[in-house]
Amino acid sequence: MGTSRVNFVVPEECNALIGALEKLLAQAEATAQAVDGSRSFFTGALDAALEEAGFLDAAGLEEFGPIAAAMVVQEISSKPVIVEAAHSSFVRALALPDWPRPIAVLTGKFDQATRFLGVARSVVLLGENHARACRIEGKDTIATEPFFAYPMARLADPAACLARSEVVSDAALVRRLLLVATACELSGVLKGALFGVNEYVKNRRQFGRALGSFQAVQHRLAMCASTIAAGEWLARRAAVSGSMEDAVMAAGYLQESTSRILYDLHQFMGAMGLTLEHPLYRWSYRAKLLVSDLGGASRQLRDVAAIAWPETA
Repeated sequence: MGTSRVNFVVPEECNALIGALEKLLAQAEATAQAVDGSRSFFTGALDAALEEAGFLDAAGLEEFGPIAAAMVVQEISSKPVIVEAAHSSFVRALALPDWPRPIAVLTGKFDQATRFLGVARSVVLLGENHARACRIEGKDTIATEPFFAYPMARLADPAACLARSEVVSDAALVRRLLLVATACELSGVLKGALFGVNEYVKNRRQFGRALGSFQAVQHRLAMCASTIAAGEWLARRAAVSGSMEDAVMAAGYLQESTSRILYDLHQFMGAMGLTLEHPLYRWSYRAKLLVSDLGGASRQLRDVAAIAWPETA
């Protein structure tokens, strides 16, 4: 198992970048569409503004690098807005810089639905040992039923898309960057969900006192907070180290932890059922899709074991 340590000191340049990003996100939140029961949406104006301002290019810039990209994705994902930030911040910035965004990703069967494909200008087709990329044209995609807050679509003709796609030379790099992107996005989503529930239990009163004043609630939320914080830093380490072991560990840890965290967060909102009346679903629906990315926790944790103990693989 790797012994690299996590540096918990954030470079000053990154703090300045996140400060500027927070201002842009605050403007977007102020004008965000109300919680109206819509299952999915895409904040197109914010997506374009993030690209124009260069926030999604941080990984490839010497003064910022992958740590800044990780923080950018985490900050964006923690908000009740939906844009394609993770794939662009890592895969496009570090592996496909000349390809247009937004970027969608298909793994395994290329006829399945995936997030952002309907608004994407490029799609990455990732196999077990190979990767290809294809530009998306007018009628290449078909919108599908949105169950996970993200806009979902599938390819109208996967074979035609595959035929005109181009080989990506380093498939292992693409897979590692996608794992890092998933870890950063999922840690941000969970952090945003936790913040929303924390605010709720401070203000919701039951039995003559705020729900958040009960020790049992405090302990469970503290456990959620510590788990999310660990995942957040694992994702940042994976972004910086360039290690496949760190990437699968970060993604696997967060994917394996998500169901327990969501259970508690929804319980403290009053019910386990997913509801569209409160913005919590804008995080929990996303998390429920991200847990299956790239094979899910079982795949990632098996890969961790194979890397750490190759003689038993």
